[in-house]
Amino acid sequence: MILRSVRFRLTLWYVVLLAVILAAFCAGVYMVMRAQLYHNLDDSIENRSNILLGVILFDDERPTLTGTVFSQDPDADESFVRVFDETRRVTFENRAFEGEAPIDSGALERALAGRTSTRTVDVDDKPLRLRAFPIERAGVIGGVLEVGQPEDDVRETLRALLLILAVAYPVTLVGASLGGLFLASKALSPIDSLTRLAKRLSAEDLSQRLNLKLPDDEVGRLARTFDEMLERLDEAFRRQRRFTADASHELRTPLTAIKGQVEVALERDRDPESYREVLRSVNADADRMIRLVGSLLTLARADAGQVTIHREDVDIGRVVTDAVDHVRQEADRMGVSLEVRPGNDVRVMADPDLILQLTLNLLDNAVKYSTARSGSVAVSWQNTGEYAELVVSDTGAGIPAEHLPRIFDRFYRVDTARSRADGGAGLGLSISRWIAEVHGGSIHAESTPGEGSRFTVRLPVV
Repeated sequence: MILRSVRFRLTLWYVVLLAVILAAFCAGVYMVMRAQLYHNLDDSIENRSNILLGVILFDDERPTLTGTVFSQDPDADESFVRVFDETRRVTFENRAFEGEAPIDSGALERALAGRTSTRTVDVDDKPLRLRAFPIERAGVIGGVLEVGQPEDDVRETLRALLLILAVAYPVTLVGASLGGLFLASKALSPIDSLTRLAKRLSAEDLSQRLNLKLPDDEVGRLARTFDEMLERLDEAFRRQRRFTADASHELRTPLTAIKGQVEVALERDRDPESYREVLRSVNADADRMIRLVGSLLTLARADAGQVTIHREDVDIGRVVTDAVDHVRQEADRMGVSLEVRPGNDVRVMADPDLILQLTLNLLDNAVKYSTARSGSVAVSWQNTGEYAELVVSDTGAGIPAEHLPRIFDRFYRVDTARSRADGGAGLGLSISRWIAEVHGGSIHAESTPGEGSRFTVRLPVV
């Protein structure tokens, strides 16, 4: 039974994975250490060669080392040194080792061609690291300097490292096995508590299902509970993904515009007015981003139920007057006339700021989509007894019938290019619908292509 338990299988997989990772780690440590040790050895040889190259003399056009200089070198017995002339004849050898290092004609050829080469040879059964360096005189290669140092220390260090790794590897696996069993036991014990918690969750989730055929153990119960939770939250996740994708797309557009304008401005020096024009354009894009982020924040808070509704007695006529004052300047600039058709006294219990935002959204849309220089926008209100009706109509191009069912969806645009040019993100009507619904009301749209659109908001009266 213990071999078939989840605890044992988890521990087994953990140990197998750890064994693979640890083996790769040990191999990596060994290879890095080996490379570093040989790198240090080569650096030592190269430093030695730099010193020797500085004291090489040319005797009858043949490079050699003076015995006086070399005999005073405290490291003379630790390095093998050999000098060749350009005819490949040995002109100096310090005999630091009892044996004689073999001559490699290929290394000499490469050195005479200006390339440094490295090799390892055995001298008296001891490894010797040799490097051949070209000797230059007045820009012309006139010989070869061969410098070597023993590899004993490097190989001893690597052998010691291998011994340490060979002992540490199995000890670590045994310790990991015991620790894995302990941790698996501790990890599986609270699964029932996690299952009870999962049943109470109602947040976001994935659209996929586990559908695992598991026995009635802790993991099996957890899998079935998650399937039940996934079923409840599938639709919420799809909405969230759509919202995130659309928000990312909308935020990227002004950022791309800002970056492009700045890059163009930085390509060459310009006059102050040109820079001011760029800054004005960047400022406009920044304003658009601020509006978009504000709208996204409003919708996110609305979805999370974090918007506090401060209800009070609100006069619809006063709200409409304030909203018209806000959009009148933009309407005048676009040549669109604004007409207010006062109705009877209409009062609702609502949040005045949210009702003002709803009215502004509708008026702003109406002004933007009215026919310039000849369009008009009318706003009116009335008390029907059960509801307060707020109506905003325009004489714009209208909305095709196939688009009407979706105009309140987030980021939905009937005319994508025009909306973006006007700075819209397709969120105003979504926010308006949420404001109406959170107050227990509704919003409805009617439109005739070529004649205009009409939006009607119904809110419960006091």
